[in-house]
Amino acid sequence: MDPVTAGALIAAVNAVVSGAGGEAGRRALEALGALSRRVLRRNPSDPAGGPGVDPAGDGEPVAIPYDDPERLRRLAELLVERARQDPELGRDLAAWMSRYGTPAQEVGTVHNSISGDARITGPVIQGRDFQGPISFGSQ
Repeated sequence: MDPVTAGALIAAVNAVVSGAGGEAGRRALEALGALSRRVLRRNPSDPAGGPGVDPAGDGEPVAIPYDDPERLRRLAELLVERARQDPELGRDLAAWMSRYGTPAQEVGTVHNSISGDARITGPVIQGRDFQGPISFGSQ
């Protein structure tokens, strides 16, 4: 699997939050929170209670700041940076993306294109989930 990028991780979190509600979404965010805790509490000398870390130190996963774009971006960049330095974390983050990121991104995705040397001589319809008749008038 290709290395995870911060943009892909942010997109996956946003897709999980917006598309996979309920138990599946909760599990995805908890799993990413557990990975985040590994990064944020890596050194024994780290204070319990840094940004995004549970100040109680009770081992609960870090709450992913999905509703704060700037904090989410910083967390994603930190995770990706540490994943490059730590192969085990890199594998675990890639596994999270494989399990939760890819399917969430594919749900509802549409890739319509006309490109290259295409020569269009009539009407073109591109889209998804059409319902009802489509008409271009009399021909």
